[in-house]
Amino acid sequence: MSAPPLWTIAEVARALDLPGTFPETSIDFVTQDSRLVKPGSLFVALSGKPSGGFVSSFASERDGWEFAANAETAGAVAMIVPHRIEGVSVPQLVVKDTLLDGLWALARTARARFKNPVIGLTGSAGKTSTKEFIAAYPNAYASPSSFNNFWGVPLTLCNADPQATLWVVEMGMNQAGEILRLSKLAQPTIAMVVNVEPVHLEKLGSLEAIRQEKISITRGLPEDGVLVLPAGIDAPEWVGRVLRFGVDAEVKELSHTARGESWHVSAEICGNQLEFTLTPGAPHRLQNALAALASVHAAGLDARRLAEKLGDVGIMSGRGVEQAAGGAILIDDSFNGNPASMVAALESLKARSMNNGRRIAILGDMLELGVDAPAYHEALAEHLPGIDGVYCVGPLMRHLYDLLPVGKGLGWHENPATLEPREIAALLKSGDVVVVKGSKKMFWVNRFVPRLVAALQAKA
Repeated sequence: MSAPPLWTIAEVARALDLPGTFPETSIDFVTQDSRLVKPGSLFVALSGKPSGGFVSSFASERDGWEFAANAETAGAVAMIVPHRIEGVSVPQLVVKDTLLDGLWALARTARARFKNPVIGLTGSAGKTSTKEFIAAYPNAYASPSSFNNFWGVPLTLCNADPQATLWVVEMGMNQAGEILRLSKLAQPTIAMVVNVEPVHLEKLGSLEAIRQEKISITRGLPEDGVLVLPAGIDAPEWVGRVLRFGVDAEVKELSHTARGESWHVSAEICGNQLEFTLTPGAPHRLQNALAALASVHAAGLDARRLAEKLGDVGIMSGRGVEQAAGGAILIDDSFNGNPASMVAALESLKARSMNNGRRIAILGDMLELGVDAPAYHEALAEHLPGIDGVYCVGPLMRHLYDLLPVGKGLGWHENPATLEPREIAALLKSGDVVVVKGSKKMFWVNRFVPRLVAALQAKA
């Protein structure tokens, strides 16, 4: 017996409270991107400039409805649009605001019909990695990629498998108040804050304001929901049950044994001991794994079923993926960078067992840290013993470079856009292990690591 469709056109029309009769044509995928449309899709024509007071760094002068013909050609069976579009023959579901009256309304219906646990998570760093750990639970459904904003969260809900054992919904922010709105939309039964770190300081002003923003995820929790928190983070705003993970918490590591670059971990979950394995980068990922186990336990599910899967969870692109090139090993951690994740990357590098190579860090600016940005960059010097060489990129990283002892500083380059990978490749030797880490604009957007790989291969 085949599974029922994700939606039908008639169901979508009812969710949007539209009058009239609509066909029972199946819909298997919901997207706002005409380039991702495939046969059986519902295309949501969002405005190029976000409505609802939301902010996007990817705002466009063009609106989604301008691509309606492309979506139909690609196989869309229906579309949500702000007005009727000439030349489109598939059913058009017309609403005033295709984001709030369209996508968000459909997401509310999707959430209302799902009765199993929903884990909502946020945090300053490691959200996506933690989400991927939880998603390893049998028959779980999780947000794809980093779908954690005002369109990513409702798309996650609209596409989530109604038959899944649990849903995992990642939530991020571009401005104060966004996590609260996303949580009220997702209505998690378990809310988790992975960590609270000095990220978005320019926008929020203080670490306490960041804590309040992250804890606002509880505004979508029911009274009998559970808040999962790291040890040491308080949440006086929430009066319900709290489950903590980390040192001396209810969910904690008991011991670990290194097996090459992987770890075999013994942990305790509310008095019960279990074992699991973590892939390379284990020091970087242990807290995320404990957070995932805590959230699954809080949801009333068997944490052992997740533990046995953790060793199979790979590392997402830009978040610690390793590859060999020109005799060196590159660790691509360039997707983003903040003080906490930068320290974690350095500690993970220092934990590497070495033969005859060096531990090298290529570090780019950590952005959005406000007036204290220079001090945060200087503080990284405390974590460099055990690192053999450091190359700094960006004006803020000059503060760290000036503190490096003779022989440890490999160089400084102010503008990441003009940094030539072959200059870095010339500094590296066979056997070196190299981590590349910085805010997204430093290395990720200009594809520095793939270009460095090419330069190393050409050098070899």
